[in-house]
Amino acid sequence: MTMILSGAIAFLIMFIAYRLFAGGTGMAFDKDDPRLVEAKQQARATLPQFWAALEARDPATRDFMLKFNLNHGTGHRDNESIWACDIRRDVGRIFGSLANHPRNPAYREGQEVEIAPEAIDDWGYFRGSVAQGHHVSRLMIETAPAGTARMQRQAMGW
Repeated sequence: MTMILSGAIAFLIMFIAYRLFAGGTGMAFDKDDPRLVEAKQQARATLPQFWAALEARDPATRDFMLKFNLNHGTGHRDNESIWACDIRRDVGRIFGSLANHPRNPAYREGQEVEIAPEAIDDWGYFRGSVAQGHHVSRLMIETAPAGTARMQRQAMGW
């Protein structure tokens, strides 16, 4: 389990450090940015690859995560794109545990939540030491300073 979370934790730490030094919080681009819209579309279009890998239970795969809008369908005006781990499907419903500290005070890190399929923005997992998916993550890495991007790519096995 330690290795399962190590890659995800390393990425989250690097991303948080980047956001702290880059100024501001949240996403590094507008939610309507065409690059972001395209990355989310790619993630949604390839989501069957994620489900197939998760269901295959291949021991070479680990750290299955979904990124989704935590505030989807709650009436909350702000989007909060957040990662969930420990993903499972049960009778057509999707569940996961919040992988980082949410801004929305109604939730806490580690809390199990139901994830609406239409709220999913990205997905990822590791096959060996190489991250799969991470369409929005790749965009974030592209916009990071060169040194930070290099470290993030290395952590993702790219």
